[in-house]
Amino acid sequence: MSGPSHGAEQHRGDGRGLPRVPAAFTPSPAAERALQNLPPLVVLQAPRGYGKTTTASAWLRRPDLPDHDLVWVGLPPRAVGRDEFWSELHDAVVRAGYDDPGPVLDGRGLGLAAQKRFRHLVIVVDSFERLTDESVDEELVDLAQRHENLHLVLLTRTVRPVVSLARAAAPEAVVLQPSDFVLTPDQVRQLGEELGVPVTERAAAALCTGLSGWPGLVRVALLTASFGEDGEPVVDLFSIADYLRIVLQDLSVDGVDAVLTSLAVPESFTPELAEQLVGAENIEQMEGILVRMRRAGLLVTKGEGTFAYPVIIRDAANLLLREDDPARYWRLNADVARLCRGAGQFPEALEHAMRSQDAELVAEVVEESWQGLLAADRGKLRDALGHLQPAALAGSPTMVALRDHVAPPELPRWFLEAVQSDLPVIQPGSSTLAIAHDEADEPGVSAALLELAHVLLGEADTVGAAYACYDAVRRATDDDERLVREAGAGVALTTALLGQLQGASHWMDWVLERPDPPPGPLETVARIVVPAFLRLDRLDDVDLPERPPDLPESHQWLETLVVYVWVGRSLHLGRPAEVLGDVEQYRDRNRHRPGTWLGQSLLSAALIDLCIATDQLARGREIGNLAGPRRFESGLLRAALARLALYSGDDQLALDLTRDAPSIAPVRPRVALKLSLVRTVAAHRTGQRALAQEAMHLATRIVERTGMLRPFLLVPRADLENVAAGLPQSKALLEKLDEAAVSGPFPEAVRVEPLSGREIHVLRELATGRPVPIMARRLFVSESTVKTQVRSIYRKLGVHSRAEALERGRLLGLLPPQD
Repeated sequence: MSGPSHGAEQHRGDGRGLPRVPAAFTPSPAAERALQNLPPLVVLQAPRGYGKTTTASAWLRRPDLPDHDLVWVGLPPRAVGRDEFWSELHDAVVRAGYDDPGPVLDGRGLGLAAQKRFRHLVIVVDSFERLTDESVDEELVDLAQRHENLHLVLLTRTVRPVVSLARAAAPEAVVLQPSDFVLTPDQVRQLGEELGVPVTERAAAALCTGLSGWPGLVRVALLTASFGEDGEPVVDLFSIADYLRIVLQDLSVDGVDAVLTSLAVPESFTPELAEQLVGAENIEQMEGILVRMRRAGLLVTKGEGTFAYPVIIRDAANLLLREDDPARYWRLNADVARLCRGAGQFPEALEHAMRSQDAELVAEVVEESWQGLLAADRGKLRDALGHLQPAALAGSPTMVALRDHVAPPELPRWFLEAVQSDLPVIQPGSSTLAIAHDEADEPGVSAALLELAHVLLGEADTVGAAYACYDAVRRATDDDERLVREAGAGVALTTALLGQLQGASHWMDWVLERPDPPPGPLETVARIVVPAFLRLDRLDDVDLPERPPDLPESHQWLETLVVYVWVGRSLHLGRPAEVLGDVEQYRDRNRHRPGTWLGQSLLSAALIDLCIATDQLARGREIGNLAGPRRFESGLLRAALARLALYSGDDQLALDLTRDAPSIAPVRPRVALKLSLVRTVAAHRTGQRALAQEAMHLATRIVERTGMLRPFLLVPRADLENVAAGLPQSKALLEKLDEAAVSGPFPEAVRVEPLSGREIHVLRELATGRPVPIMARRLFVSESTVKTQVRSIYRKLGVHSRAEALERGRLLGLLPPQD
């Protein structure tokens, strides 16, 4: 094969019996390497659509191959016996101008005919799988070895004895199987370009994975794709499904349709699960079918004893099943849902329950596993609730709570407005505010709402948790005083976290004024955290207990709220390095406890602030990265990451992380204030004065409404003063801070100027540890130029040594992390 693709002049056959080569054909690297000359025997074994015929045709067009005659034999589309096979080959050789090999129907005459011509004779047998007599395989291997001028090329969709015989008995033979034909992402992009279908690197990788690199399926996907709003190709599953139908016909085994479509229902399966799904009538054939499917590229190994379809092929197979036998599709999904429930795989159980069209099963899965579903995929849980009838949604206290607080895509406007008005205290049973469902609740709804609030708070949905606690108070009765106090404490705790300090104070006072049963976990923590937030935010002294509160094991993660305010107080008392060590020990000791996202994010935020205070910025960045992809979802953690970016000199990242400060300010003023102050400094340092004043003005308005002063101590004061010079209210606010006589806990933030492209190259050379003379030779500049650029790098990064420059470069993402 002379190149990666073949032009339009090769679309047609070349008059020698060679099939056409599509204009956008790209041979696989394995085929390119293997087919460099004329081996005595070539076996190309792969299912339909892997490009066997095109690969052979492109290879035999190569102008650098030895001079040869070509005979291309396509076996008829039916079973072919031994005698007919040899007769087909004899007739084809005679038509090509060779002497009649004689009446004996075997290969000896073909070899002699090739010898008489003193020319290479290439005989290609297409659709070799149609030959029924497998003894011919051994004859062909022997024939190719005996006659130097004879070359046999066998194209087969199924695995035949010739595959193993060629490898064992013919050292010079070439055997290519499905894995040798699959496309790489780069080839998919090239194929898309030649077909006029632009494919990004990400989309190419997704097609390769989703279709196992199957060339025919990839081509179908590209040719029939539409395009989404992001410009990425959207696969037409109907076209893929139509192609799969043809592949199933090629497998020609009874029951293969039922096996293939049944096993596409679960995300993955074991042989044991396969037996449960395929039906008793297909179990005997199942093992052979699975072997054929794996050879055909329809299955991939996910782990020891576990198999799965590539994702796009699986979706197409599900489409076939849904179209051909919807009742079986629904039944199999219900079976898989029950199996997933038994295995504790609740998101998968819900997905299959919804596909089964069995509303009762969906309701059972939701009620049984809503806590895990809420944490794993709230959108899927909301979709499931949307498919249930009103009677099912009112069937239990839990379902009522989920109906009113999870099913709606947004919180009610009245509640958000009430939060901004400090969330007035209400009495149990109050109905002064309109809500979505005002019918009488059955007993237990308030308890279900309180349980929901715990889960929402753990998922860092502080506003949703506040609404659930508030509604629990509203729907409760005075008979259950402990529940009322616990829900009221939940309102106080969540509003304090949000920064609605006056509302939090009123609700905490209301709780403490009520009859005094033993406090629940929310009240236990709220008694410590709410007063601490109120005093800490207003720069007053804070008293905290020496020991953590005694909480039930399932709620011990609430301790992290106490740790968070304790770290906040400790930052202003000195000894941040000692506190950092203590908090890390606390984290390590409690890794075994059940955790929540809020607990993890608060602990990470506290550790990052301590790293800033101890000038361990790289360590702070590592802690942020360990929080995972959700680290920007939690407001308080994102605020800490924005501060870390600011103190690291990455002003642009600080600006990126603080864009939404104005939009969240009405309901979440604590996070908005922290973000707006970081934004003020970052904008000032990047010369965006108007943006800096806008952010400073927002921060000032938040303080005027809430009284939170402490966040002003967490950013560089000099920058705030420069911005506030033109804002009288902001300037007066800073003067009020001076009266408090509380200093900020952090060192001066790094001031970094952007490095030029050449300076970044020099910085990367510095990271290798090479001496200046070698660096100069590698960069094709003089030593004095390198030294000048190094000094410039030090100045721009605000450092004084190579080690500091490398640390700062890694912190800013200019260098890869150190191993």
